[in-house]
Amino acid sequence: MICIGSVACAQAQEFRFTTTVSNNAVTLDEPFQIQFMMENGVNISSFTPPSFKDFEILQGPSQMQGQSIFNGKRSEYIALSYLLQPKHVGSFTIAGAQARVNGNLVKSNPVLIEVRKGNAQQQQQQAAPPSSGFPPHRGSSGGNEDIQEGILKKGEDINEKLRKNIFLKVDVDKTNLYEGEQLTATYKLYTRLPTNSSVTKVPAFKGFSAKDIELPNPPQATEERVNGIPYKVFTIRKTLLFPLQSGTLELDPVEVDNQVRLVKMVSKKGGSRGRDPFEDFFNDPAFKDPFFDDFFNRPEVEYQDVPYKIQSNPIKINVKPVPVDGRPISYNGAVGNFNMTAVVDKKKLTTDDALTLKVTISGQGNVNLLNSPKVETPTGFEKYDPKVTDDIEKNSNPLSGSRTFEYVLMPQEAGDHTIPAVEFSYFDPAANSYKTLRSQPFNIQIEQGKHIKQDKQDFSAGKNELVKNETGILDWTRNHSWFILSPWFYALLLLPLLIAAGIIFYKRRRDYNTTNAAVLKHRYANKVALKRLELAARYLKEGKDKAFYEETSRAVWGYLSSKLKIPMADLSKQLIQDKLSARHINGSNTNDLFNLIDNCEVALYAPGQDNRKMQGTYEQAVSIITNLEDALKN
Repeated sequence: MICIGSVACAQAQEFRFTTTVSNNAVTLDEPFQIQFMMENGVNISSFTPPSFKDFEILQGPSQMQGQSIFNGKRSEYIALSYLLQPKHVGSFTIAGAQARVNGNLVKSNPVLIEVRKGNAQQQQQQAAPPSSGFPPHRGSSGGNEDIQEGILKKGEDINEKLRKNIFLKVDVDKTNLYEGEQLTATYKLYTRLPTNSSVTKVPAFKGFSAKDIELPNPPQATEERVNGIPYKVFTIRKTLLFPLQSGTLELDPVEVDNQVRLVKMVSKKGGSRGRDPFEDFFNDPAFKDPFFDDFFNRPEVEYQDVPYKIQSNPIKINVKPVPVDGRPISYNGAVGNFNMTAVVDKKKLTTDDALTLKVTISGQGNVNLLNSPKVETPTGFEKYDPKVTDDIEKNSNPLSGSRTFEYVLMPQEAGDHTIPAVEFSYFDPAANSYKTLRSQPFNIQIEQGKHIKQDKQDFSAGKNELVKNETGILDWTRNHSWFILSPWFYALLLLPLLIAAGIIFYKRRRDYNTTNAAVLKHRYANKVALKRLELAARYLKEGKDKAFYEETSRAVWGYLSSKLKIPMADLSKQLIQDKLSARHINGSNTNDLFNLIDNCEVALYAPGQDNRKMQGTYEQAVSIITNLEDALKN
């Protein structure tokens, strides 16, 4: 059961890593958007974009993450977007991005971009990712009034100017509704200033089932008037929400980061004092030209980019439970306006066949949350869990579509049977009442198939005589032997003792090896030293004097450390002298040893030794180690 649940969960949360572009065919001066989206990723530790060597990065990366629920399945996503512009004409392949997800390296699909010559409309609402940003809004399209709002006058409060001209708003079509009834929430950005914006936090919609409506990519600006003042409006998100519980629920705010460009006028030298510098600017005939596009490159103008973070206000939603009075027995949570059809694929069959009952519920409402209606079957049928299929209209508002339930019924007995009518009830919030839909009953004729089923046992009078009760010992019990007398009993009895003995032997062996590590090291010190001197001999043949003396010195010091049981960090001539004296080793052995060590140290700092001297040093080292080994043994 655990394995099956894990597989089902893995299928429901299938990871996807995809690359998409806003346009596969662009002109040389036309920007386009590329987006890398990871859905249902677990433990995302790194992200590496591909090389954009043939493109110029105008904006990005812009990141957004969120979650959605569709057909009862929750999916989470992270999207990173770039705004690119081609550098050359031709056909280019952008490789997939790489990411490390749950310790595994995954890669998205590559995309092909065809770049042609041509003049695209300059700055054609620079494409920005729908999930993270919007086309930079240049106030000139709004006329004289928008441009004046983008100009920062002397002494004007920047924060107050930004607060008045950029804000977020949440539109909901209702704030008081029933549990399961649809609510449409639209998040909008209002601006009158030149700004480049990106979404940094999206609402979680706790307590709701959510389905997003796809929006144009890149977002398209519309115009609305607030208190008589025109604003450019960008729709950030539009979501269909279905409350899953009653009570007071809250729509979380959305947060947007803005980079607002404000304009400052630079006073000309020698100009008249006290005169408004903007008067000459707006009286300029070029400003009245209908093809006037921008004024940021004028010599008397300088601009200032100001970061500005805003968020919408949370919205309280009052959710009422559906009425209890008059609730039909067949009601299972459907809210909206629905129709129902129920059909069977055959009305005549044999006991070897299967019957399919298909129930389709269609209409407007929480189609994605519909539960299967209860289907009653006569005793002559075996019923299986239904197969569920959805057909939901894309971007429909209110949510419209159908959900089909296919029940497989297996007949068990021949004869005429009647499948009762299928009943489905829903709550209509518009009429504030319950409505019940009912199909016709289905008459089914079943014939006996080739597979003959055993008839039911007849328990009528005279047919229920009991078998004679045996009172003696049956034959199969007479030869029964006790398990305690079996050899297997004693073998299994000894098994724990053998296991315990094995554990004790293993532990003692391990403790012995640990305790006698120093003894073993002492025992094989001579062999290790002579092994190192073999490497020194190879350096001697190759004429590498520095490497020879390093290896000879290392062999001698290593031998003394292991043999006298002195850590390498504590080794010194005095300590070695004391250790050897304690073991009554003095005289020529000690003097020769220290002379050898001194010769190696001098040779390391005075390279260029001849081969004969190196040969003598090698023979001296072998002789000293051999003599010390004999002396220490005695």
